[in-house]
Order: sequence, then C-alpha cells, then structure tokens
Amino acid sequence: MRISLASLYSVLVLLPACIAASPPQVAVASPATSTTTMTPPKNSPLQRDQAVVPPIGTTVSSTENTPTTYAFMKRPSADSGMRYSSNDWFITLLATPTSYILRRIGSHFLFNLMISIAVAYASIRYPDINLSIPMVGHNLLGSSLGLLLSYRTNSAYSRFWEARGYWTQCKSTCRNLATMMQSYISHHSPKSAEKFLVYLAAYPLALMHLCLGGHAMLSEQVQKLIPQPAYPEQFYDSPSLPAILLGRELHNLLRQAADESPTSQRHLVEAKHLCECSHMVDSLISSMSSCEKILRTPVPWTYSRHTSRFLTLWMGTLPFALVGTVKPFMIVAVVAATSFCMFGIEELGHLIEQPFLGDPLGSDDMFVAGRMENGKLTDLMERGQKTRPYDIGIPVCSLAVQIRKEVQLIASIGGKKH
Repeated sequence: MRISLASLYSVLVLLPACIAASPPQVAVASPATSTTTMTPPKNSPLQRDQAVVPPIGTTVSSTENTPTTYAFMKRPSADSGMRYSSNDWFITLLATPTSYILRRIGSHFLFNLMISIAVAYASIRYPDINLSIPMVGHNLLGSSLGLLLSYRTNSAYSRFWEARGYWTQCKSTCRNLATMMQSYISHHSPKSAEKFLVYLAAYPLALMHLCLGGHAMLSEQVQKLIPQPAYPEQFYDSPSLPAILLGRELHNLLRQAADESPTSQRHLVEAKHLCECSHMVDSLISSMSSCEKILRTPVPWTYSRHTSRFLTLWMGTLPFALVGTVKPFMIVAVVAATSFCMFGIEELGHLIEQPFLGDPLGSDDMFVAGRMENGKLTDLMERGQKTRPYDIGIPVCSLAVQIRKEVQLIASIGGKKH
C-alpha cells in the first residue's frame, strides 16, 4: 500500500507544535565575546552583531584568531535585547553550510544520503526489481517519533532554563551581599568586610569551574584563596570542592566580622544584617548544589539510545517507502531535507542537555584555559570555541567574569578597589 508524503508532513508539522509548548524564552544578557563586527549606525542602539559561527577548524583566541566575518550574516545581540525575527529567514538559510548542528550530524546525515542515492540508482538501473515498501509503517510511526523527539528536546530545554535561573540567583545574591557588606557591615568591621568582598568576587569563578565539570583550569584568583589539595588533580576529580571551600570561608569571615565589631553583641540591627548575610551565603551554596545536580544528572541514557535507534530505522527505510511515490531524483532530495530536520532536532536536544558552555574569553579574561586530554581541548571547551554565547549553551565563563567585576565595582565605590 502506497500513500503520499503524508507521513513526512505529519512528523514535520507535529514537531514545531510540540516544541512550542516549552517554557517561553526570556531575554538574558551576557557579555559579548571577541568577534569582528560592523560599526552600527548612530541612530540604531539595538544593532545586531555581524559575527558568525567560524568554519570548521577555526580556533578562537583573544586577538589574532578572531573568526571570519561575513557581510551578509547578522547575529542577534544578547546585551542589547535584540533577537532573531522572521525577516532573518534568508540569511539564516544562506548560513546553513556553516551550521554547527550540521557539522555534528554530518556522519549520520551522509549515511542516510548514501542509502537514498543507492535506492534511487537501483530503481532506475533495475526497474524490474520492486524495492518499494508500504508507506503505512512510516505513517503510523511518524507521530510517535515526533512526540519522542519533541519530548527529548523539551526536557533538554527545561534543563537549560533551570540552569540559567540558578546563575541569575547567584548573580542577584552576589549583588545583594556586596551592597549590604558595603552599606552596613564595613562601618563596624572594615577589615573583615574588605576580605569578604575579595572572596565573594572569586565565588563565581569557582561556580564556573564546577559547571564546566573541571574542564577549565581553576582560576589563580581562586587558588590563592583556598587551601591547596593534597594532589593537583583533586580539583578536577571534585570540581565542586573550590566552591564549597569558598562558601566555608565566607561563613568564617562573617563570624570574624561579628568578632571584630565592638557593637555586634548589643546592636540588634547589626546582628540582623550579619544573619541576613549568612542566609545569602547559604543561597550561594544552594545555587552551587543545584548547578551540580544539572551537571551530574543526564536525561536517562536509555531514552536517548532508543530515540536514536528509532530515528535511524525510520530514516533508513524512508527511501524504500518513497520508491514509486516520487521520481528517483526526488528521493534523494526528500531524504536529505528530512534527515537535516530530524537529525538536527535530535542533536539539538543532545547539545543543550549540558547547558553550561566554556565560552572563550579575550584580553585579560583568558584565565579560563581549557584542560588538555591527549593534547586536545576537552569537548566542552572545544564547543565554546566553535560557537557563540547562547548558540547552544549558557556562557558561564562570561557570566562569571561579569559577576566578579560587578562585585569589585560595588566594593570600589565605598573604598579602594579589590
């Protein structure tokens, strides 16, 4: 039994509807990374960046290795609040060959493309051999596959959104702590308050180290503030340890501030402020634990494996179902387009499942050096060099630097800069 291309339409129409049910995206700001950009018009404050994802093999560093810029390609700016719009469809289509998703699904895509070419050639070369199979199987399973892929993508996006919320909580808590320390505690305990702000400014860097699973070298600023481990690899084996030690030191500094102040025992308002600061330090530690939960708890691997097998079987038999339904050369075109869409959705779920990304930093922020495995960067740090902030993950390196600088700025307003 042969049916038209209804099975393809059922899958490709169902997926956007299911994915649209995910939580709404809210504008998130992050510091811009080092890219080559066009000068925006003076009358356009919300001008889009002109950077693109670098070609395969391009590396990113602070100055010399900045990715090539293409005049026709525009990118939204997270800092200004500019986002993609429907008017970007053409330039987005032109940029398909540079797509990071396409590079990731390349082998699977080529495998199915070769099958479709072989089936199309065989149908022309040997017309007496019946290669077609009923389309009814693809029709029946198309909706199930669409639901499976959309659920996989929605689950991954929920992790992305949750992770961004934890970093927002960390940023808000650091701001509140720095402000309260300068406004209230520093007048009674200046030495302890000054030291507290130094440790607080280093905390986002320790959280970044945790979120990257230890794949980024621990900042020297953090290493100077915490006890050194018995062996150098301990911070890699337990990436949460630096943040835990900093949290402990922050609590110790609050106790020292209470001991330093001559009025903390009888001044109830001052004691209340110290108690509130202690609760906010607890909030920082809770954010760290929540980020660790996301890092160490994947979407069940059985789900991913079954989805991959289901999709490979469905796509691998699609050329045979199209024999006789469309012309031979159209078999290749239909399979190529469908493979790109379906495999791309699957890979998107895999990429954003780990929402923390080691984005490259330039100039004075190059302390985020990636660990090497067999002479190569780890996969997570390599992703950060081949993509841009919020392409597939949260730029935790940039966020950590931004929070650190804000704490230092708040500290410098009421006294010398740390």
